[in-house]
Amino acid sequence: MFDKVFISYAKEDYKFAEQLYDFLETTNYNPWLDKKKILPGQDWNFILRKELRDSDFIILLLSKTSVQKRGYIQREFKLALEYYEEKLDDDIFLIPVKIDDCEVPLKLGKFQWVEYLNGFESILKAMNLQRKKHIDIEQSKLSSNDTFEFEEINEKLNYEAEIKLDIQVNFIQFLNKKNSDINDINHIIKGRKAESIAFVRKLFFEIDGKPIKHKFTTPDWNLDLSYNSNLISKSIISISENQYKYFGGAHGSGIITGLNFRLNPLLKLDIEDLFDNDDEKKVLNLFSHFCFEVLKKEAVEFFNYDENVKDEDLFWEGSLSPKWENFQHFLITKKGLEIIFNDYSVSAYAFGVRFVEIPFDKIIQ
Repeated sequence: MFDKVFISYAKEDYKFAEQLYDFLETTNYNPWLDKKKILPGQDWNFILRKELRDSDFIILLLSKTSVQKRGYIQREFKLALEYYEEKLDDDIFLIPVKIDDCEVPLKLGKFQWVEYLNGFESILKAMNLQRKKHIDIEQSKLSSNDTFEFEEINEKLNYEAEIKLDIQVNFIQFLNKKNSDINDINHIIKGRKAESIAFVRKLFFEIDGKPIKHKFTTPDWNLDLSYNSNLISKSIISISENQYKYFGGAHGSGIITGLNFRLNPLLKLDIEDLFDNDDEKKVLNLFSHFCFEVLKKEAVEFFNYDENVKDEDLFWEGSLSPKWENFQHFLITKKGLEIIFNDYSVSAYAFGVRFVEIPFDKIIQ
């Protein structure tokens, strides 16, 4: 728990990233490096965003190359800063590491950096300090009954025929099984996990249990399924279900689903359940306008559109209109509602998965 470390780097600095990865592998941390972890056929954009979001720590390798380079490395920096905003002010989350005597970007200036040379132990010390803080907070919450303890479970399944099918599942199970609501949520998670795996097996096996003989050559198939806690309180539990699958073709596909529950009694929440019918029109108009403005800014930057591009040319027709179905994937956070726009939901596949957080104070207004 609290061991996921994302390493961000420019491709020209890969050897430095690899050395840091190898060092962290010898510790009790779980480092993530794209060239080590992304499998053939996986949607790298989806996986990178998922791993960035799920990480407990993000190490930014800074060099004269990376700080001046345009492209995905700058988007990683930007996303890292966005996720930092969800942390407490005294949390250690972003750790800038200088490979050479580059200038630290102004937007990272508030974070204490460390020299790459002889800096590994300092990085480890910083992460250990923050990890202890996380654990102490969790223990404190448990003792005051403010939340519910859970464990992370990893499962791996492998099947081989003409092609290989790898299934990797990471899910949570709450330990307070005397609470009937919590026990039901455990069953819901395990049921969704089992249903997804059964569906994938059906694509791989005949009805008699024998592997299907495929007449085409394709990279190995894989299913990556994870369940992560987003918000846990006395009355609300919000869990993200991340599913990525590749079954041949040009690229895989991923979808993130929010599983949101109210406790006492247990109710599964759809987004429209959070608002009075009298406020429906106002809320939907707010969602439509707010999400459009945020996504427009991201699309102009991502696709290098001219700033004068017509609004109707940015997204699929009707994809952000004031209708509940356009905002059905969401998570509840401490600060607001996070709307999830999966692949193809508003724009082309290249645009990837997007998140828009609408603050509670904006909704209340």
